[in-house]
Amino acid sequence: MAIDVDKLAYRYEELRSERTNWESTWRECAELFNPGRYRDDTETNAHRIPLVNPRLVNSKGILAMRSMASGMQGGMASPVRPWFRLVAKGDPQFIPDGVNAWLDRVTQVMTAVLHQSNFYNATHTLYSDIGTFGTGLLVETANEDGIYFHLVRCGEYVLDINGNDEVDTFFRRLYMTPRQILDRWEHAPDLPDFIKRSRERKVMTTERYDVIHAVFPRTDFKPAKRLTAESKPFASVYYLPGGSSGHGAGKACILEEGGFDMFPAFAPRWDVSGSDVYGRSPAMDVLPDCKMLQAMTTTLRKTQHKIADPPLVADQSLRATGVKLIPGGLSFFDSTRTGTTPVAPIHQPEAAALQTVMTAIQEVEQNIDDGLYVDLFRMMLEDQRSRITATEVNAKERERIVMLGPVVERLHKELFDPVIRRTFALMQEWGAMPTPPEGVDALDVDVSFESALAQAQRQVTTSNIEAGFAFIGQAAAAVPEILDIVDTDAMGRAYLDRINMPSSVIREESAVEEIREQRAQAAAQQQQMETMNQGVNQLVDATKAMENMSNTNISGQNALEALTSGLGAIR
Repeated sequence: MAIDVDKLAYRYEELRSERTNWESTWRECAELFNPGRYRDDTETNAHRIPLVNPRLVNSKGILAMRSMASGMQGGMASPVRPWFRLVAKGDPQFIPDGVNAWLDRVTQVMTAVLHQSNFYNATHTLYSDIGTFGTGLLVETANEDGIYFHLVRCGEYVLDINGNDEVDTFFRRLYMTPRQILDRWEHAPDLPDFIKRSRERKVMTTERYDVIHAVFPRTDFKPAKRLTAESKPFASVYYLPGGSSGHGAGKACILEEGGFDMFPAFAPRWDVSGSDVYGRSPAMDVLPDCKMLQAMTTTLRKTQHKIADPPLVADQSLRATGVKLIPGGLSFFDSTRTGTTPVAPIHQPEAAALQTVMTAIQEVEQNIDDGLYVDLFRMMLEDQRSRITATEVNAKERERIVMLGPVVERLHKELFDPVIRRTFALMQEWGAMPTPPEGVDALDVDVSFESALAQAQRQVTTSNIEAGFAFIGQAAAAVPEILDIVDTDAMGRAYLDRINMPSSVIREESAVEEIREQRAQAAAQQQQMETMNQGVNQLVDATKAMENMSNTNISGQNALEALTSGLGAIR
C-alpha cells in the first residue's frame, strides 16, 4: 500500500509536539555540558550556530562529560580489547561440533568490520549524548564499501515506542541545499520544479530546505517469498514537507521510499521513567550544580579581580594631574600635606573570603564529578593503585561499578545487542560471513559481553563459585561424601563462562566423554595387566617351590617324593 505523505507529515508534527517539554532542558544541558550537540529543528540557520557557549565561565561540566564519555567507551566497548563474543544459545550437549569455533571466528571477523567502520568514533560521541540528554540516536547502514554509523544530533529527531516500550520509529530532519537534494533524488518523480530549476541558475543557491527521513514498522506488512525495498517490514521514507521557503515549499512530496528487514536505528536511553519515550540523564541531575557553579565562578573572578586591581580613592589634589597606576608610572603629590593618603584602595576583599569561595566551588565541582561518575572512570582508566593491594582495589571497584548496573544492562539491551545482531545480519547479506559448518542454519545465536563493566557485574557470581569450591574442598577432607552434592563439570563451565573464556578452548561435551571413556578403558586395561602379572608371579613362585622341594634330600628321598608317598599312605 502506498505511503500517504500527508498522514506521515501529520504524525511527525504530533511527535514533535509531544517532545516539546524536553526541549528547554536539552538546550540548557547542551550549553553547560555538550555545546554543539543540540540543534532545534525549527531553526532555519542551525548550520550557522556557534559551537561554543560565550556565556560559559567554568568548563567543569564539559570536561566532566568528556571524562564520562571516555570512561564509558573504555568500560563498555573499548576498541583496544575484546568486548563481546558470539555464543550458541541452548544446552551445550545439543550444539553440533565445530559451532563454537565458527562463532569465535565470526566474532573476530565482526570485530574487524567494526574497526574498519566509524563505529567507535560514533559511539564515543553517543555516550556524551546519552550522558547529556538521556537519549541518543545511532543509525547503521551498509553498502559494498562496508558499514557506516550515522549519529543524529539531539533536537533533529523524534522517536516513538511500541507496546513493549521499545523504540521502533524515528523521524529525523535533514537540512539540505538544492544541490544535495539533486545529488540524491534528481530523478524522483515528484521532485518540485523549484528544486530542479536551481541548477539552471548561474550560481546555485545555498538556501536550505527541510528533508524528513522517517523509519517505522509497516502496519500492512505481509510476509512474502520475495521482498522488495518497498515491502519490507520497516518502511524508510524521505519526503519534502509542505510549507514556506526554508522548510519545504508547496505540497509535501515523497523523494524516496524503501525499507529495512530490521530496524536500522538504535536509541539507547540512560534511564527511563515509566513509559516515557525519552530518557533522563546524569547531566540533568547535576544541572542545578552546574548553573550554580557558573554564578560562583563569576563571583570568584570578580573577587580575584578586586584583590589584584581594587577600586581606588585619591586625594582631591590629584584631580588635575591624575594618577598613573601602570607599572613604573610616576605621579606627583604635595608631601607637605599631612593626614592624607594620595591613593588608597576603597574596597579590597580579604584573602580568607577568596579561600571560602574557592572551597565552595571545589565542593560543587565534586558534586558534578560524582553525578557523572568521573572518579569511577578515572579509577578504571588511570589505574591509580598505590597504597592498597590488588584484592582491595578489585573489591572497591566492584562496589562502585555495581552502581552502574542498571545503565549497563539498559545499554546492552538497547544498543550493543541490537548492533551486534544487525551487523551479523548485514554481514550475511553482503557475503562477509565465514563459511559455517553443517547444522548452523537453524542455530540461535546469543551475545556474551566481555567489557570491563560487564565482567564487573559477573564477578560477584565468580566469587561465590570460588568460595563454594573452597568450602567443598576443605569439607571433603573430613567428609568425602560431600563431593557427591556438587556437579564439578557444571561448576567449572559456569566459572569459565563468567570469566568469558573463549568457547574454542573449552572442549565439547562429546569430547570430554570420549576422553573420560578412553581414560577408563586405559585404567581397566592397566588393572587387567596387573592381575595377569600377579597370577603369573604366583605361578612362577609355585614352580620354584616345587623345584626346591625336588632338590631337597630327606632320608634318601627328595622332599617331593616324601610328600607324594605320604599322601599315598593316607589313601
